Amino acid sequence: MKSDNRYDDIIDYDWNQASFPGRMPLEQRAKIFLPFAALTGYEEALQRTLKQEIAEIEESRK
Repeated sequence: MKSDNRYDDIIDYDWNQASFPGRMPLEQRAKIFLPFAALTGYEEALQRTLKQEIAEIEESRK
């Protein structure tokens, strides 16, 4: 088996001591994943249901 030395520079690299620019703020990270929201339209549906429930409660009080 032939030895492949392409990754020798990163195999023993101490990633804990790496000089990364810092962690991205939570708001910024959330924006990255926003387009992949599983429940697209959920907020609108929730608001619609809430309005319907309020209307039914007000109607039942008459």
